[in-house]
Amino acid sequence: MKKKMINRLFSAFMVLAMIFTMLAPMNAFANTDTKQLFKQNVQSESNLQLKAAIAEQLSLLDGGPKLHKDLQNLSGNQEVAVIIHLSEKPVALEKGMSELKGQKFSNARANSVRANVQAQQSSVKKEISKKNISLKQGYTFDTVLNGIAAEVKAEDLPKLLTIPGVTLVEPDAIVYAMESPKKTVTPQSSDLIKDDKVEAKMNTSISFLGIEKLWNEGFEGQGIKVAVLDTGIDGDHPEFAGIYKGGKNFIPNSSDYTRTRSADDASETSPVERPAGTPEFNARGSAFYTSHGTHVAGTIAAIGANQYGIKGIAPKVDLYAYRVLGAYGSGSNSGIVKAIDTAVIEGMDVINLSLGGENNSETDSGSFAINNAMMAGTIAVVATGNSGPNRGTIGTPSTARLGIAVGNTTNPETMYNGEVYVKVGQYNLTKQLQLMGTTFGKDLATQLQGEFDLVAVPGNGEAKDYQGIDVNGKVALISRGSIAFVDKIAHAKANGAVATIIHNFAGGTNAPNASGTFLGDSFAFLPTFDMSQTDGDAIRAALANGTGKVTFGKFGSANTTGDEVNDSSSRGPTTPNFDIKPDVSAPGTNIMSTIPMYKADFPDAVYNEAYDRKTGTSMATPHIAGIAALVKQANPNWNAFDVKVALSNTAKVLNTAKYDVFAQGAGRVNAYAAARPNALAYALDTAVLDASGAIVENLKGTVTFGPQSLKESNISVTKQILVKDIKGQGGNYNVTVDTTKTFGDAKLTVDKPTFTLAGEQLLNVTLTASKATAPNGSEILGYIHINGGGSEVSLPFAADFGGVAATEIRNMAITGTDLSFNGDGVKDSAVLSFTLTGDVATNYIEIWDIMNPEGGEYGDGYIGYLHAGSSLGKGSYTLNVAGQYKPWGSAPATTIPDGLYTIDFTAQAATGVIGDYVGPVVVKTTKPAITGSVKDGVATGQVTDKYIEYNEELYLYDLQFDLNEKLNASYIATVNGQPANAVDFDLQQDGSFTFPITAETDSIKVVVKDAAGNVGEALIYEKDEVEPVVTLAVNPSELNLEVGKTTQLAVTETTTPAEGDPTVKDVTTLATYVVADESVATVTNGVVSAVAKGSTTITVSYGENQVAVKVTVTETVVVEPIVTLTSNTTRIELKPSEEVQLTIKEVTTTADGVVTEKDVTKLATYEVEGKNAASVTDGGLVKAKGAGKSTTITVKYGGKEVLIEVVVVNPGKGNK
Repeated sequence: MKKKMINRLFSAFMVLAMIFTMLAPMNAFANTDTKQLFKQNVQSESNLQLKAAIAEQLSLLDGGPKLHKDLQNLSGNQEVAVIIHLSEKPVALEKGMSELKGQKFSNARANSVRANVQAQQSSVKKEISKKNISLKQGYTFDTVLNGIAAEVKAEDLPKLLTIPGVTLVEPDAIVYAMESPKKTVTPQSSDLIKDDKVEAKMNTSISFLGIEKLWNEGFEGQGIKVAVLDTGIDGDHPEFAGIYKGGKNFIPNSSDYTRTRSADDASETSPVERPAGTPEFNARGSAFYTSHGTHVAGTIAAIGANQYGIKGIAPKVDLYAYRVLGAYGSGSNSGIVKAIDTAVIEGMDVINLSLGGENNSETDSGSFAINNAMMAGTIAVVATGNSGPNRGTIGTPSTARLGIAVGNTTNPETMYNGEVYVKVGQYNLTKQLQLMGTTFGKDLATQLQGEFDLVAVPGNGEAKDYQGIDVNGKVALISRGSIAFVDKIAHAKANGAVATIIHNFAGGTNAPNASGTFLGDSFAFLPTFDMSQTDGDAIRAALANGTGKVTFGKFGSANTTGDEVNDSSSRGPTTPNFDIKPDVSAPGTNIMSTIPMYKADFPDAVYNEAYDRKTGTSMATPHIAGIAALVKQANPNWNAFDVKVALSNTAKVLNTAKYDVFAQGAGRVNAYAAARPNALAYALDTAVLDASGAIVENLKGTVTFGPQSLKESNISVTKQILVKDIKGQGGNYNVTVDTTKTFGDAKLTVDKPTFTLAGEQLLNVTLTASKATAPNGSEILGYIHINGGGSEVSLPFAADFGGVAATEIRNMAITGTDLSFNGDGVKDSAVLSFTLTGDVATNYIEIWDIMNPEGGEYGDGYIGYLHAGSSLGKGSYTLNVAGQYKPWGSAPATTIPDGLYTIDFTAQAATGVIGDYVGPVVVKTTKPAITGSVKDGVATGQVTDKYIEYNEELYLYDLQFDLNEKLNASYIATVNGQPANAVDFDLQQDGSFTFPITAETDSIKVVVKDAAGNVGEALIYEKDEVEPVVTLAVNPSELNLEVGKTTQLAVTETTTPAEGDPTVKDVTTLATYVVADESVATVTNGVVSAVAKGSTTITVSYGENQVAVKVTVTETVVVEPIVTLTSNTTRIELKPSEEVQLTIKEVTTTADGVVTEKDVTKLATYEVEGKNAASVTDGGLVKAKGAGKSTTITVKYGGKEVLIEVVVVNPGKGNK
């Protein structure tokens, strides 16, 4: 049944429409409900009709104060940034209305109006205080708007509406620079044209737009004051020497920056202003430091101080910079309104706003400020935005009906090609390939002369892919995917490559052929060739088995014609009036202009190559601002509306088969024709100026019929065009209508198809159409051409016949976009809600797989449905999404698989197929995987998770998120065995991380919780415990014992820690002793006993250690003691008859050294050798006899003897 329904209901067109709009803002898919009849003609009731149309948005008819729809459901005490509109008309409005009536507006009158405004503001602030409303005041406005910017608690917002004078309270929205990321651009022509010689040249807007003709007439912007409301300016750039007159800063000082600024410091946000911990790039991919304003200012006014021919449109204007966008190129709406207010007060002739928000309404403070600036005579030029190519993608403040909204077209560009010859072993390839990028100002033949090594870079050419890869002086072969082409080139250049070859990959545009990408030239680029997936894969396979060489030659070029509307350029119409925007278009694609070098912070900065190409309506807008300055200089008496009409009238209408009035507006600007017209044609219209509901004249170059309902009756609506003879030349004119799209019998007629111009001519242009049922999208579009008198003037026109709004899906929302259907009670369900404004027939709520948009049963990306029905009535609905879905096909209902999805409602309404979606929605049940390590006090690691993979896919749609919004990472450190509190830390966008740890940290556990409630954790670090060194020692370590002997062993354990002193423990009694042979020796508690002769080993064990003691036991050896006999003297001298007693001892010395003595005087025997000399008794008494005699006494005992010499001396011969 599904297949039949697809064939009947979901046509091929619908499938494509859904795919291309699924990831775009919804205002690109659905029309705004415009229920009021909308007739604009010269009758007096037209003002009431116009008010009725505006009332759809702000309900001004009842005269009461209004709270913006985005503020109506807020509550609580959170502070909300708002702009409070007040009822007194501001200065610029009063001035503009007076001058349009031909009345003089004096300085005294201006002061009086300003005083009234300020008095009302003072009164309102007093009433706010009386009502105890907490208010933090920001800027106040009195010139282009009467209002107060402030922060107010949400619960106090309704109280503001009770204060007299308050007309509207709206959010103070964030506004961004309107620069497109450098993404794939498919060239309009793929023909390769060979040239004999190729030179690097600048593709410039100057000649293409006819600027030199005005310069030659002396119009270079002299005396015209131009203010650039942007990110600021690098005033040190040589291109602004002599013309930059200063600026103002409207970004409040805060902790978001490392330093404060003075009120007149309008310099770009510098890299040195980024606080520690603040990411270099935000989730949108924008850098903290800025360059946008400098690039815009260069397009307007660069003086040409370079060798490349780079020069601004109006190089002699007085240039001013108002810094309204800070870090990351964003700022608040209130700051921008204040800058517009200041520009009017300071007498700026032209203001450039290459910025915008996402609101399509004509009725917000930014739009009101632009309207009033134009009324006051300041030409306001505004970028439409970069959300094309769908309808209704234009954003505020370019939606302002009176301002000049600018679309983005292309210049003619040169695309180079060259022959690439690759040789890898037996593999050869010779092909003529297109270069997607070249180096600005360089000659390809010179750059790529010679033979180069060819190196295959793994992955997708991200910075990490170059680890271990040497491409210095070589050519890098890189695969498409993951990151932008410009980033691939930058990484290759940073690693020293001389050129790159980027090949397509499966799933890439045009795969398996080359991508067809064209980036243009830039100082930052390497020569970069565009190769097919087929050839790239083949070369990679060959390089896996060998080294490769590459040479280049046969360079040629192909030229585009330009004048294409860039796909990214935002389209009209605006709501609620179906107004034609842009008003005019200009080149904004690959525009070369100035970039900052931040010399104030980097004194050595060099500006020789301080230029680069950027793309976006931001780049188109300064073309119009510069041309507006020249037009104003050439026509000093013209007001802002004259300049606006001249730019529109004289524009070149581009291919209407490709680009309708909401894509190109009046066409691509023609500078000289705008400054030197013979005649101009003013569409006479009115507009609601601001929240006061005031109706003013709206002179413009487009004819807006607005919404016109055919439901009740035929219609006939007349608008008027006033043709003015600017040069007084007169002449005959023809008027023709070129209808590019119509409905039914609708047509446009002119009452005077021919006329002779004499001063002025009023033309009545009438739209007629018969009663009919007009489905959504029924409209008439085209151009009115007025030619003659040497002039070619055109005005686009548009009318919407939908009348009462078609059935719409409104307020489609889901309570959770991160779901985990795993039954754990966390993020297991979400509630989908939506409202239908009318009845629908067949309807589905389906799941669309972002990661596989060509998957599913029917190849359209839809994997199944949550609901299918044949009808739904008007009303509000909810659906509980709890994990079950029915796959398309025959498979039974099951759990929604993990993936990245949108949930889409599609239905058949009476007026056609309608649809809306919520998402991206992540379904995920897997835990984040974490790896990491610690080195030198720094933890590094990687989280691998599906959110990272999904973010890479969303990047391709410019829908990437900040990874830290989806993965909450923290770590828990353990110090001295105690876990500390978890510490949150940010992941890089690729999932890598790094954070410091202290030396005392014992372990680190990383925990990552994803937005779907899944938690992963990993212990990435544990300090290695250095075990102390434990040794065992024994003393003695070797024993020699005799049988029967014992000895004591001493066993000690020594513990030596990594740090500190060792400790020693006596473990003698604790150790274990094992004797190898107990027949030799035994041991008890360390006491070793020798048992028998022999040798053995005692093994001593304690703890984990052992030591051995070698034991040798020998037999007992008996050693006889040494016995000697001693005398108390061994020589005696005596006189005759003298006596002396001998003492005789037996001295015994044992083997162990013990000495004993025994007195044996009486036991010994004495023998005298000569008895006539002396005698001795048995008791050892010696007596001398004969004088002059001597003798020897031999004393014997126990077999030992001792000899004693006896000398008898003669008395009187010196002997006493």
